[in-house]
Amino acid sequence: MDTINSYQCPCCGAPLVFLGEELHCDSCDNSFSVDAINQMNEGMERACRESKYDWGNYEPRSYEAEGGVNLANYSCQSCGAEITGDDTLGATVCPYCGQSTVVKSQFEGTLRPDYLIPFCVDKKAAMEAFLEATKKAPFLPDSFRERTKIEEMAGVYVPFWMFDCDCDAFLTFNAQRITTWSDSNYRYTKTDFYKLLRQGGVGFANIPVDGSKKADDTYMEAVEPFDYHAAVEFDSAYLSGYLADKYDVSHEESIARANERVKNSTIRAFDHTTAGYVSVFPDRASVSFSNGKVRYALLPVWMLNMKYEGQMYQYAINGQSGKVVGKYPVDKKKKWKYFWKVTAISAVVSAAAAALLLVL
Repeated sequence: MDTINSYQCPCCGAPLVFLGEELHCDSCDNSFSVDAINQMNEGMERACRESKYDWGNYEPRSYEAEGGVNLANYSCQSCGAEITGDDTLGATVCPYCGQSTVVKSQFEGTLRPDYLIPFCVDKKAAMEAFLEATKKAPFLPDSFRERTKIEEMAGVYVPFWMFDCDCDAFLTFNAQRITTWSDSNYRYTKTDFYKLLRQGGVGFANIPVDGSKKADDTYMEAVEPFDYHAAVEFDSAYLSGYLADKYDVSHEESIARANERVKNSTIRAFDHTTAGYVSVFPDRASVSFSNGKVRYALLPVWMLNMKYEGQMYQYAINGQSGKVVGKYPVDKKKKWKYFWKVTAISAVVSAAAAALLLVL
């Protein structure tokens, strides 16, 4: 015996009744074709399925010194950071905590990156970018604009895991359209509610996930984007004059964040197909990956640590574009001085206005 399907209204959830050639909802007075309801139910079912992720296994490559650059290992006794750098570097300040207690030791090797993006912004340009960004902080302490302190910034190749994949997605969105009109007596507002179904494929390349526990993930994502067309095959010659961090977050540990970034990016990509509505809200999304690939890369970041009133403030500057990321402290004396200055000016203006009124 065939199974009898019970259909529910996608708008209000009430039972649908077959009337004429359509399914009708007595509750909200909407009608739907049988094909439309079947298509919507199938789409909802697929969008509710659990997402499937398939990343290929990464096989690390051994590192071999090349390019005529003598490297050394540097370890911070304060935060525990272990980084690689040019053996000719002088006094080194830890790029992660700003401490100068960095111990230099013989190079012991590390895992070889698949590629890197070379520094395009030199130290002078990075300093100018930082000073330009500080103009947006009117109450910044004067010490944050002292060049001798800013010169302590270090160029660091930060380790990232890069994820590529093809993504098949099924998504649903809740949307609204609002229509208003009026007559001689009333103004009317009509709100139409829609369930949008979307299906399609999206390809992703170079989805970065920070591979360092010392680097703040929020900062590393905020300093994006990077132009990956400028990426080159790794050569130790690019490390000359810079530091390179070693990853201490495995690619397996980074997969959860990569999955999240892919899913969120997929939702945003399909959100662009929902124009024409007053509001659109993501409802459900199911994504399946294929051709997953993982690679290890180094990305250029200038790092600067500034201390104020016992608190350390960290700044990251994109070594390719010069984009500056960081929070700025407030000099309370400057803030109150500005406040009293504005108050005094306002009082003088008010007194002058009052005097003018008396004269009139």
